[in-house]
Amino acid sequence: MPRLLQCPEIFVKPDRRTEIQGSITAQNRKEEDSGGFVFLKGKVYGVGEVYLGRVTEPNSRVIFSDMYLSKTISPAGWTSYGYPGSTANVMLAEYNCTGPGAEASKRVPWSRRLTKDEAAKFLTVDFINGKEWLPAYYY
Repeated sequence: MPRLLQCPEIFVKPDRRTEIQGSITAQNRKEEDSGGFVFLKGKVYGVGEVYLGRVTEPNSRVIFSDMYLSKTISPAGWTSYGYPGSTANVMLAEYNCTGPGAEASKRVPWSRRLTKDEAAKFLTVDFINGKEWLPAYYY
């Protein structure tokens, strides 16, 4: 099921009980359907270091768009976190993000930087079938 989170403010706080580096998302899209998570026009900040997301299924899809990413984001950005399958159909992606955590030079090779055209279909209420259930003033 698709999720569009508009203007989220995510504060990262480490769990001092474990050495494992956490992730903000773990999206479970098993099939090539229209599901996924989109974080739009918000910010991520906090203490410690965290991944934007991790692969949990062969078609995991998470997009951070127009987000401010603080230095709390791991330079790798994303992790497979021991996922044994292929990342060929995974879409863990960013579009138009800013801040020190948005630096792309050390991102994992299978993550993506979307173009404006690639990102467009995920950034509207159409992605969540919103015209069917949202009041007209939302779109």
